[in-house]
This record gives sequence, structure tokens and C-alpha cells, in this order.
Amino acid sequence: MSNLDNYLFESKMINRKTYIFDDISYYKVVGMNSQYYIKVSDLDKITLHQMSMTLYEYTASSLVKVKAYVKSLDYSDILFIAAPTISSPFKMYDLEKRD
Repeated sequence: MSNLDNYLFESKMINRKTYIFDDISYYKVVGMNSQYYIKVSDLDKITLHQMSMTLYEYTASSLVKVKAYVKSLDYSDILFIAAPTISSPFKMYDLEKRD
């Protein structure tokens, strides 16, 4: 990433609440039916082109891996997420912000 790309990426992730499970940092995806999280380290890999990515569903005992298709507009903090089936539409989701 160039300096400009790094600056824009960091500016869109400012004020995001971070959760730590098993020494790994996650962002919480807001607006989904369950509590889903995405790794902080995976977020910079998301582009305009859809890609298969692992989300993590929080259950009472652990984090369960869930496959999904994810994409995002350049320099936007909105994620588009679809179930891993061909006919599933993409829906817009945001990441939880700090108070």
C-alpha cells in the first residue's frame, strides 16, 4: 500500500471498537442476525471485488468460523456481505464504533 492508501485506510478505521479473543483482534459487524466478527488483519484485504472470507460467529462457548463473500467500496467503511451461495444478495453492514 502507498502512504496515501495507508492514510485513507487508517482514517476509515478510526473510532472502531476492537474486541480481543484468544489474543487476536476483531471488529464486530453491526446489523447481522447474530454477533459476527471479522479479524482486524483481514480487513485490509477487502476490495471492490468479492472474495471468500472467514467471519466469526460468537457463541456461548467459542467463536465459530463462517464462510461469506465480502467486498467494500474503496475507502468506505461499509462492508457488503453475502452468504456463500450463488444466489445470495450482498447486504450493507457497518463495523461497531466506539462510544
